[in-house]
Amino acid sequence: MPLCNTGTLPISTMNTKILLPTAGAWLTTIAAAYYIGSSDSSENSAADTSASSAKSSQSGQYSQLSGNRYSSGSTNSARLSARSSASNSGATSAPSGSIRSISELGDPIERSRQLLSYIDTLSASEFESVVDEFRNMGMTRERMGEYSMLLHAWGKADPTGAIAYLKENTRSDFAVKEVLASWASTNANAAIAWANENHTGDKANPYLVGIIRGLADTNPTLATQVLQQLPFSEERGEALRGLTPRIAALGVTGAQQWLSGIEDPKLVNGASAYLADHFSKQDPEMGAQWVSTITDEEARQRALLEVVDNWADKDPSAAQVWIETLPYDDQMKAGPEFVSSYASKDPHAAADWLDARSNSENYQTLLREFAEGATRKDPVLALNYGNELNDESSRSRTVGRALWTLYRQDKNEARNWINNNELPERVQRYVGRMMEDQ
Repeated sequence: MPLCNTGTLPISTMNTKILLPTAGAWLTTIAAAYYIGSSDSSENSAADTSASSAKSSQSGQYSQLSGNRYSSGSTNSARLSARSSASNSGATSAPSGSIRSISELGDPIERSRQLLSYIDTLSASEFESVVDEFRNMGMTRERMGEYSMLLHAWGKADPTGAIAYLKENTRSDFAVKEVLASWASTNANAAIAWANENHTGDKANPYLVGIIRGLADTNPTLATQVLQQLPFSEERGEALRGLTPRIAALGVTGAQQWLSGIEDPKLVNGASAYLADHFSKQDPEMGAQWVSTITDEEARQRALLEVVDNWADKDPSAAQVWIETLPYDDQMKAGPEFVSSYASKDPHAAADWLDARSNSENYQTLLREFAEGATRKDPVLALNYGNELNDESSRSRTVGRALWTLYRQDKNEARNWINNNELPERVQRYVGRMMEDQ
C-alpha cells in the first residue's frame, strides 16, 4: 500500500505475506544486545563517548546533516523534557553504587547476569539516575554492551523520558536509536508516530533508522514499509544494512519475494547488493545463485561485484572457475574486481592470472586494478605493472601511490626503482624529495 510521509502506520493494514520468526523473550533480546554492543562495529564505535553529564550540543554526527539533528522545532519536544523533569524530581534514586559495582565485575557473563537482574528491579523513574551514573564512569567499547542493555530496558519502561534525557546529554544518535529500536519492538505505532511528529525538514528522518532496526525481528513487513518512507540517503542505507540479515534468513527465494514488493529502483539495487554481500559471505555459491536471479542490469552488476569480492577473498581458485562460467559481459565486469581482490591477497598468483589475459579487450582496466590491489602487499610488483598503463593520468596516480608505499617501506629500494625506470611526468615532480631525503 502507498506509504504516507507523516502519521502512524497501523499494523492492522499491513500485508503480512512476508514473515520472519518473531523475537524471543526480553532476556534473549537484551542478551543479544550485549553481544552486539560488544562487537567492534562502526556504529558502536561512533557512539557517544562522553562521560560527562553536562549539557552538550546536539549535532548528529552520523549522516553529516547540518544543524541540530534532533531538534524537533515543536512543542512536543518541550513537553517530553518537562515530563522527564517532572517524573524525576520526585523519583527515588537507584541504590547508590549498584551499577558501578556491577560494571567493575571482571567476568563478562556474571556482569551481564547481574545487570539483567538489576534492571528488573528498576522502576521507570529510576533509569535516568542509573544511566547517568553509568555514563559518568566513562564510556569504553567494553561497556557499550551494558549501555545498550540499559537503553533498551529504559526504552520499554519510559521511551519518551529516555529520549528527552539522551537528547540533552549525548552528542551522537546511537543512544536515541537504541531506545527507539526497543520502543518499536513493543509499540510500533507509538514509536512511528513520535518519530514523524518530532522530525522537521525534508531530509531523511533519522529516527526511523532505529525504529526499522527494532521492527526487523518482530514485524519485518512493517519495517520494510517504514524503510520505503526514507528517501535515498545515508540513513536509508544504514536502515537497509540492519534489515538485510533478517531478509537473508528467508533464503534466496524468500528474499526475491521480499524484493519484488519494493518499487524504488535505487532501493532495489541497494538491497540486491547488500543481500549479495550477506549471502556470499555466508556461502559464495549462495551469493552466485542470488546473482543469477537478478534481471535488472544495474542491480545485477552491483550484486555481482559483491560476490566476486567476497569469493575471491575466501577462495580465489573457486571464484575464478565461477567467473569463467558467466556470460561474456559479466566476465568483463567481474574481472577487474576479481584481480584487485586477488592481488591484495596473493599478488604473484594474481599476476599470473593477469598475464594470461594480456590480449583481453579490458586488459588496461585489469592492469590498473591489479596494480591498485597489489600496492600494499608488493609495491614493487605494483610499480612494474602500473607503469605499463597507457592512460597517463591512471599511470601517474597508480605509480605515485605504489612508489610512496614502497618509499615508506624501504627508501633504498624506492630510490633504486626510480633510477632504473621511466617515471610518469607528474610523478617526476615529487621524486626529488625522496632522492634527497637521507
